[in-house]
Amino acid sequence: MPRTLNVTQGKVDATPEKLGFDHSRLQKLDHHFAGLIEAGKLQGASYLVARDGQIVANSALGSLTYHDDSPDLRPDSIRKIYSITKAFTAVAIAKLVEEGKLFYQQSVSTLIPEFDTAQHREITIWHLLTHTSGLMADPGCQTEPYQLPWYEWWIHEKKEQSKSGHLEDGEWARTILSGRMWCKPGEQWNYCTAGYSVLGEIIARASGMSYGQYIQEQITEPLGMNRTFLNTVPDNLQGEVCYVNRWQENEFRSQPHMTGIPATAGNGLFSTLEDLWKFGQCLLDSGTSSGHTLLGRRIVQNMLSNQLNNVSSTCWGDKVKNYPMSLGFNLNHNDICTPGTFSHEGAGHSGLYVDPAERLVYVFFVPNQTGWVPEAIINPRAIVWSALL
Repeated sequence: MPRTLNVTQGKVDATPEKLGFDHSRLQKLDHHFAGLIEAGKLQGASYLVARDGQIVANSALGSLTYHDDSPDLRPDSIRKIYSITKAFTAVAIAKLVEEGKLFYQQSVSTLIPEFDTAQHREITIWHLLTHTSGLMADPGCQTEPYQLPWYEWWIHEKKEQSKSGHLEDGEWARTILSGRMWCKPGEQWNYCTAGYSVLGEIIARASGMSYGQYIQEQITEPLGMNRTFLNTVPDNLQGEVCYVNRWQENEFRSQPHMTGIPATAGNGLFSTLEDLWKFGQCLLDSGTSSGHTLLGRRIVQNMLSNQLNNVSSTCWGDKVKNYPMSLGFNLNHNDICTPGTFSHEGAGHSGLYVDPAERLVYVFFVPNQTGWVPEAIINPRAIVWSALL
């Protein structure tokens, strides 16, 4: 028998009308996502909409997992957020800049000696944050039909071969730097998760903590993000994790990790809608949250401003002559969002959008087998922003 599609409502702080939304228009989100689930394009969908620091919509529908007997997806379900992790990495770098431990135009070679080569010496922290380092982009980024194996695949292969789970110091860096550069630093915008893995190592070396420890102690714990975890999810919460296939099902369970590899700084976090809202709301509020100052107002302004001028991009078939990018967040929306909206998405399964002009935060999870369903990522923004009165 077909599964009954239930809509589960989460916590809200105010009615849509109180915060300037048309309630009937916001309700179209449930209908839209339900249609995608019934068409087999999504396993489930959940979303949170907030304005002026108050949640006005918070719903979930569909299945938590791909199993036939799966419980329902819930508004507080835990989901891997993939590349939204990069936004946390960027905030961590900003904190270290504020503390005087790093500066954006600092050559990576001053921190990681393997970068001290003729090809790589000009790469700076700023280049890594803006995806303009010239390092090879993610597989498929240039729509190549036969993709080169990414360095993380190599790491996993080495992990299987290594009984100790340890790579020699510098081996991961030499792997990232092997082969040709895609272009010179600063010439093009090419989406590069490897660059964010390097930033994870920079965070560890500058702070004296592991990447995960720094993210937890300096960002997630102060913001009250109690359901956000790196790499694995605690055993008692694993029944609340959303996944779409067997590989994802095994991904969050306790397992040995190789030492000295910062790969998860680009895609390793698990989180919830509400936790991501707290993170986005803090940045919207100029770096403060419930009396805690995560970042100073000026560095938040700098971090979220466009950093690129006449830098082109051809990623995923685009031909953009002047690609806008902040220090860690995407600014290239070309839709109903107000100019200045900053965002990050996670492998087509999740997204965080913050519109400072409308004081709006929109977070969503759209678990699916495909990885990127445009009707689940692009179209709902029109529904949310059109609901503004």
